[in-house]
Amino acid sequence: MSIDAPRVAPPQLPPLTGQEAPSEADEGAFSEASLSWVDDDASVVGAEIVDSRLARLPPERLAARRLRLAEVELAAPVTVTLDAARSSWRGVTVEGGSIGVLDCSGATWRNVVLRGVRIGYLNLREASLADVVLTGCRIGTLDLVGATSTRTALAECLVEDLDLRHRKGEHLDLRGLDVVRLNRLDGADSMLGVVITEEQARWLGPVLARALRLTLAEEDT
Repeated sequence: MSIDAPRVAPPQLPPLTGQEAPSEADEGAFSEASLSWVDDDASVVGAEIVDSRLARLPPERLAARRLRLAEVELAAPVTVTLDAARSSWRGVTVEGGSIGVLDCSGATWRNVVLRGVRIGYLNLREASLADVVLTGCRIGTLDLVGATSTRTALAECLVEDLDLRHRKGEHLDLRGLDVVRLNRLDGADSMLGVVITEEQARWLGPVLARALRLTLAEEDT
């Protein structure tokens, strides 16, 4: 089977103007800005941010449902909750930082890279993913329930709990997932189109057998 690599490229940002983002910017629009929030909580529900850098997120919570990001960098984000359900990310790079809960359920990701990010709970339920790479990330729970993945890959990632129930699509490359330290795998029967290594297959054998209701019996001697 051929393995299609994700087609990703970093955003090419123009010269940016530093800007203190307001705590309430629902349905707002930002362009060519380096945005920083000073409040603990802020809201950009339904807003649009293009050709910009998010330099500092609110440390507690950013309400960002239906947010539209295009050609955007997130520079070492540190926040407890980034609520970006049903958001749209195109040409987005997240570099470093720590996010307690990143809720992108129902989101659309196109040409997205997360590099070296620590995330407690990454919620991608019912999300549409195409040309997405997670590299060098440490994630407590990666929730892909009902997600559709195309040319999506994990590289050198540690995930403690992985939920693939009802996942659809092809080209989910898990060869860079540390399965040795994977605590729980749900939805192993939804791994159609997933790419793993032979070594990973040996570790995951019992898990896959249980998902397929196979009985592993000792060979007769």
